Amino acid sequence: MKKILTSLIFTFMIGSANAQKQKMKVFQLMEPGFNTKAIDGTISEVYNTQRFGKMLWWVRIGSDTLVHVWDRHLDTATMKVGNKTKFLSIKRLESNWWMKEKSEIKIKTPDHQNILTIQ
Repeated sequence: MKKILTSLIFTFMIGSANAQKQKMKVFQLMEPGFNTKAIDGTISEVYNTQRFGKMLWWVRIGSDTLVHVWDRHLDTATMKVGNKTKFLSIKRLESNWWMKEKSEIKIKTPDHQNILTIQ
């Protein structure tokens, strides 16, 4: 009886620890007028990845929201780190197969401020 009770308590503790993890919410910016859903927040990161030869742009809002933006909708003037932006006409990406598959390559852009020059 003591072993069963101990295992149940241990299982409950693991379950509650998993429930407290922050879940990443992933959205995709759609064509204007697709729907009336909107999300807004301060941009914390803008990066791009490559998947099967296609360039994918990602905008991270805060620490738990990720928005996929197609290249044609990417507005480099307003979508900068630190700007408060509102994304209109978005849809939630329920499936996370693209995260599990690991077929996406994050493209590293060179940081020209951190390049040492030898004179």
